Amino acid sequence: MLIRQTIRYLPAQLLTPAFQLLSMVVWTYFLPPAEMGSYMLVTATQEFAYLIALSWFSVYALRFMPFERGQAERGNFLHTEAAVIAVSLPISLIAAFATIAIIDVTHLTWQTVAIIAFFFATRGINTHYSERARAQSNILAYTMLQILGPILGFGLGLALVSGWQATGDALLLAYGIAQMIANLVAAPMIGIAILPRRVDRSMLRSAASYGGPILFLYCLGWIAENNFRYVVSHVSGAAAFGLMAVGWGLGRRCASVGSMLVTAAAFPIAARLLNEGKRDEAMRQLATNAALLVGVMAPIVVGLAMISTPATDLLIAEPYRETTKAILGLSALAGAIRFLHVHTSDQIFILEKRVGYATLVDIIEIVTTIVLTTAGLLYHGAVGAIIGTALGSTLAGGVSLFIAVRHMGFIVPMLDITKVFLATGAMALSLALLPMPTGMTGLVLAILIGVIVYAAAISIAYQGQARGILERRLGRRVQSSA
Repeated sequence: MLIRQTIRYLPAQLLTPAFQLLSMVVWTYFLPPAEMGSYMLVTATQEFAYLIALSWFSVYALRFMPFERGQAERGNFLHTEAAVIAVSLPISLIAAFATIAIIDVTHLTWQTVAIIAFFFATRGINTHYSERARAQSNILAYTMLQILGPILGFGLGLALVSGWQATGDALLLAYGIAQMIANLVAAPMIGIAILPRRVDRSMLRSAASYGGPILFLYCLGWIAENNFRYVVSHVSGAAAFGLMAVGWGLGRRCASVGSMLVTAAAFPIAARLLNEGKRDEAMRQLATNAALLVGVMAPIVVGLAMISTPATDLLIAEPYRETTKAILGLSALAGAIRFLHVHTSDQIFILEKRVGYATLVDIIEIVTTIVLTTAGLLYHGAVGAIIGTALGSTLAGGVSLFIAVRHMGFIVPMLDITKVFLATGAMALSLALLPMPTGMTGLVLAILIGVIVYAAAISIAYQGQARGILERRLGRRVQSSA
């Protein structure tokens, strides 16, 4: 079930990060480092604004979607949701003022405030509707919500930075417009109430009682994920962070791509199994998820580290180039370590409502990453900062895994992980034997060879399962043609 659902989510999980990665590369040719740093900080702060305004209701919808329980409850949900979204809009405006005060008070203009508030509001609603589409298993709506913003935003952003002004404001406006279009396209597919005619107070209380503790955890998780941006910006300035933001952002984004390829379908399936009282099956689903996560992220991290120098020389604008080469592979590794425990052992704590365990892990990660990132930045610059972040996430991940195994009955899929590491080693060896790429053709060829070798090694490691899948597929074709 997980693999089938994962494949259905693939268009959104591939196209969205592909355009995000492309845009991050392209913007290096338009934005100076200070503008790049400010733009990245605004987009990170939007995530926190969403957490405060809507995430508590989004996670309730994802966990306890009522649409299958009757038309009356569906109507109650839609009108209650409309009221929550209406309240979130002024929160976006307040967050826009706060963001400017945090980043750069000299840019306090009504135009900038309006653009940031518009970006916050449209992105928050987009994220909420995406979660609801997942809960309803409406993959078309989810895909539209996920891909239209990055794709249209990239096109509009190119037009604005080249024809209006090369600033972060131009990009935020472009993506805000694209996100609004995505919301309008997907809304009829999932069903919405435009104006709330009634509010179900019991539903609000249920959402608050479940989503409140989760909101607290998400806020801690946001700090654990994004403290790097603010630490570097505070210690070294927006321009210094802008130089690091490209390598750090690309590395984290590549690791995130690997994690989202698997996790988009995994959480709803595990939640549904728990709702049906099938805890053992839910735990096995999460163990399968862990194996798939390692299977996707390990070759991404190793491959990116091995081709980071030629890729950076070919793709990144000169002002950002040296810093990007130094930290790209390490950033992917740091991101992979964090996303692995967030989407496996930490998920168990959320599903089982063990808020204390999840809080402990987040606090450990926040404290250790802030301390080690700051120390690394002061003593070893950009590379030291990334290493500090990776070490902090490693410590938190170790604690999370220990608790999940010791107290929650999680079984680590060691055999699968060993197979993945051996296949990744074969891929790394093949890349090491190739000459260093000097052009785009050579870079693409190296990537293809790495993918082919890894796929072949994994197929050999799982030859029994692969044969069974192939036989089932062929059997279905024979039956359909008979």
